[in-house]
Amino acid sequence: MRVLLLRQEPWARARVHAVALTGAHPEIELALARQGARGGESTSLDWQLGDRAARGLRVAIAEFAPDVIHSYADSLTICAKELTAGRIPVIHDVEAHDPEQLEPRALEESDAVVTSSQELLEELGSAHMLPPVTCVFPSYPLARELPAKERDGSAEANIDRLASLYRALVREPMVGIATELRNR
Repeated sequence: MRVLLLRQEPWARARVHAVALTGAHPEIELALARQGARGGESTSLDWQLGDRAARGLRVAIAEFAPDVIHSYADSLTICAKELTAGRIPVIHDVEAHDPEQLEPRALEESDAVVTSSQELLEELGSAHMLPPVTCVFPSYPLARELPAKERDGSAEANIDRLASLYRALVREPMVGIATELRNR
């Protein structure tokens, strides 16, 4: 399975997800399309989107052929939804809710929403129409940042929740088509 991560500036949450997924789920191939500087996401493929995000994102999607797109930025979620026209599931990840900054379309048009807490998910759900698929994935630290006896509370120990979300969103016939197209 291929997952394209989208973000603007370096984002700790994106870095932690990428590092944990790479370590715990090597079968999930990650790539990054970004507007800001490198942020230690541990991906083998990386596209700088620049000021014209749609143009760069179109290239990244064509070259990488992701099965799922996981976005950490409102504008990039909307851009991905518009470019893929529903052909690729797009996840919108929200770590904090600032009503002044949030673009409702990013939540309402995404295929799934991931939040950092149940309270945030409930707050967003009371103010917006959320997609039917939601997931709470707290902002866990990486295992290497914790004492050995506390590593069950690490991102790596809990990343299966996010990997399961990716698998649930991928429609099996579409995976077969994407794999076939990649092998041509």
